[in-house]
Amino acid sequence: MSGIPTLVAAPFVVSAGVFADPKYRGTRMPIGDTVSIAELHTMSVRHQIRVHDARQLPESPTLEGMGFALVQAPIEIDFHDSKAIATRFHTYCSDLVMAATGCLDARVVQHEVRTGKATGPGGAGMYAEMAHADVSPLIENHLHVPPGRHFGLYNVWRSIDLENEIEVMPLALCDHATVDVADMVYTDAWHATWPKATVFCRPIHSNRQCWFYYPRMTPEEALIFKQYDTREAVANLRSTFHTPVEVGSTRENPPPRQTIETRVLAVFHEEDSERAARRARFQAEVPNARRDGANSSWRHEDMIDWDSG
Repeated sequence: MSGIPTLVAAPFVVSAGVFADPKYRGTRMPIGDTVSIAELHTMSVRHQIRVHDARQLPESPTLEGMGFALVQAPIEIDFHDSKAIATRFHTYCSDLVMAATGCLDARVVQHEVRTGKATGPGGAGMYAEMAHADVSPLIENHLHVPPGRHFGLYNVWRSIDLENEIEVMPLALCDHATVDVADMVYTDAWHATWPKATVFCRPIHSNRQCWFYYPRMTPEEALIFKQYDTREAVANLRSTFHTPVEVGSTRENPPPRQTIETRVLAVFHEEDSERAARRARFQAEVPNARRDGANSSWRHEDMIDWDSG
């Protein structure tokens, strides 16, 4: 979509994001190592984007309004202690999501640590390189949820550097209401961890999309954003596209961003009385056909934890 970007009542920086090439619209994008080098180089398109200061908006973003929210989340914990993360921090994140959503119950299903360096298999630990949403409706085949209840996945994203604000590669998030369903491309991919198969989603760039970030997030703050929400009939409202962005720094050699992202399954009070039919309808939105006419049999596998500890 060409034209003037959507106007937002907040200051912005101009950065860049990596988006899906529009030629994949309505098809399943293949995984990088199953395509030719020539196609691999044309799968993504880099676009300049305005990234607005969410702190300066007249009203703070909310999970239901834009798909993300900033919350106060102070905690004293050793983030190099993987046992403490898997116990105390997981409980803390579940409590944050319960407070933010009013859900019936919540539990962590997976977490990842990113430091900007490859500290695990497949480049685990590196910052993401493209705008994306982490899951597709196919993940429903791998989540254990009480029957008859709607549910959602949320990401709790925060710094593990308790001494510094985030200055390098902060997370930009797109207001989910500004994404056109036709601009969502489902994509086969590898996890950095095992098991490796996943299907996630990438956006095609549009000037209608509104991007936001929170400058200099402190160690006491956390972002919560939607990964998947079965209560939403329209696909773009189920997930929040996000990407790291370069925004410049106020000093030389700022410390690298060190963050943890924790995925939390929330069970809602709302009834999902026709789950099988709804799930089939949502999953039918994920195309199997590739551009070359072949069909993808790629499916989502269970997620496991990965951390640098």
